[in-house]
Amino acid sequence: MSSTPTKDLECAAVLVGGGSGSRFGGDKIAVSVAGRPVLAWTLRAFEQTPAISSIVLVAPAGREEEFQKIAISAGISKLTAVVTGGSHRNESVLHGLQALPPTIGLVAIHDAARPLVTPSLITRCLVSAQNSESGASAAAAPVSDTLHQADQEGCAARTIDRSGLWAMQTPQVFRAAPLSKLLAEQTLGKPTDEVSVALASGWRIPFVENLEPNHKITWPSDLTVAEAILSSRSDR
Repeated sequence: MSSTPTKDLECAAVLVGGGSGSRFGGDKIAVSVAGRPVLAWTLRAFEQTPAISSIVLVAPAGREEEFQKIAISAGISKLTAVVTGGSHRNESVLHGLQALPPTIGLVAIHDAARPLVTPSLITRCLVSAQNSESGASAAAAPVSDTLHQADQEGCAARTIDRSGLWAMQTPQVFRAAPLSKLLAEQTLGKPTDEVSVALASGWRIPFVENLEPNHKITWPSDLTVAEAILSSRSDR
């Protein structure tokens, strides 16, 4: 298996940054970590991935120009469009897909609030998708914590068998045209990721195991962890 996608398969990325940041308590995309906005770190990882030829950034309504300026300040040359997100994730991703160049074969969907992603992980996901029957793949990690289901009062009710359980991450990679059609027709309501929609349509999606830090900035404490990791990287 090749370590990079074939040169005749053009690859792009859609970075989704349309969330409200309600759990974080405010803006989490533009906040500075290790000397750069969270968004800048995420953009740089895709900029530094050789197989990625173009990047589309999905921004909350009214913040398109702000996101564009962050990309310019970060020296991002692959950014081809900044589009406005929808009311739900699948709408936001679909807006991003519609802004891709028509020549794109594979697209990596990634949470803009995951700044720890690396070019290596992005490339592994692209290669896995290229070689899978469904043309898809997703970064994920096997669940290692003990899991308990709570009752209505917030007390432990039963233990969940964690064998075979994986925690989903991004990037999640798909053939661009089939994903656009799938999201336009999906009926799940408010899916939280693209794999959920694909699974409901019977797709088989291989996991790309990732045990390196790749968490989403969700709580203020996540910034402390991201700061330490990003500051320690030699390619910063």
